[in-house]
Amino acid sequence: MAYYYSPFRNKYSKKPSDSGCPFCNTEMMEKQSVKYSDGTIIENKTYRWVVNMFPKFEGHTMVVPKRHVTKIGSETTQEIKDREELVALAAKTLNETYNTDGVEVFLQTGLNSESSIKHLHWHVVSSQASDPLRGFDKLGHFFTIQEDNPKIIIFPVPIKKAKTQLLKALAKTLGRKGR
Repeated sequence: MAYYYSPFRNKYSKKPSDSGCPFCNTEMMEKQSVKYSDGTIIENKTYRWVVNMFPKFEGHTMVVPKRHVTKIGSETTQEIKDREELVALAAKTLNETYNTDGVEVFLQTGLNSESSIKHLHWHVVSSQASDPLRGFDKLGHFFTIQEDNPKIIIFPVPIKKAKTQLLKALAKTLGRKGR
């Protein structure tokens, strides 16, 4: 099977941190925040857009509520509007940065999901035609629709832009605030 090669995940722990919720740590979130080229953080009243510091995928960003929200249906009407505003900006910017026309937006929540942080956050990830991992394949669900033609591929897909490189690429695409 194909997989993303992410050396950043080696340092990631799913164990709860003694220092509390990482998404409620304002200093940490500011470091991870996507910014315009003039350094202005991309956020609104209730949400911020951040780069995943332990990416699983190429172009792995997240839209995270500033308030500690843990359950679907717990957002206010304003939070839903703010989230959608940032998801749309993230999708547009990732498409421009990666010169593609597709993103994958997903949420993992609850005990039986792959979510490791009990704070809602929407993953907004670049989706490229050249990427062998698409849709559920990207999330680790490998399948085929033809019983006699299994889909088996084994090779690493290196992540090219992560952490600081991705933050710089997104800032370059965005330009200055109010462009």
